[in-house]
Amino acid sequence: MKSIIILLALVCLVSCKDENKELELETTEISKKSEITPSNDVFSARDSLDWTGIYEGFLPCEDCEGIETSIEIEKNRDYTLSQEFKGRAGDNSLQETGKFKWDKQGNTISLGERQKLYFQVSQNYLLQVFKDESKVMGDSAIKYRLTKINEL
Repeated sequence: MKSIIILLALVCLVSCKDENKELELETTEISKKSEITPSNDVFSARDSLDWTGIYEGFLPCEDCEGIETSIEIEKNRDYTLSQEFKGRAGDNSLQETGKFKWDKQGNTISLGERQKLYFQVSQNYLLQVFKDESKVMGDSAIKYRLTKINEL
């Protein structure tokens, strides 16, 4: 009788060890799957957004009433810039084509031969920024926005 009890106790111990090993293996597998692997993927407007198209708006101007602006940007980096300086006498319009450049991070484009213009590329709009990529803040920020009106 004693040997049967010892035998049953031994069987229970062995079966419990096997269950612990299975549980340990499952836990290890789950933790390996849930580990966050570092990613080299960084968000950039160039790679993540549908940025090609025509953008229009009315930008502020120091020596005129405002600048009616239209920019068409294409996937091959071609651009067409049209600006009309409202209320300015003399040469009050600018038409220009060329190739724009992306910044290192792929979020801001620069264009313009006569005068460099910088725009942060966002979903369905361009935001004019300064050369150092700082932007106008507060209520005035909306004045520096060109809205996407057409996709190419």
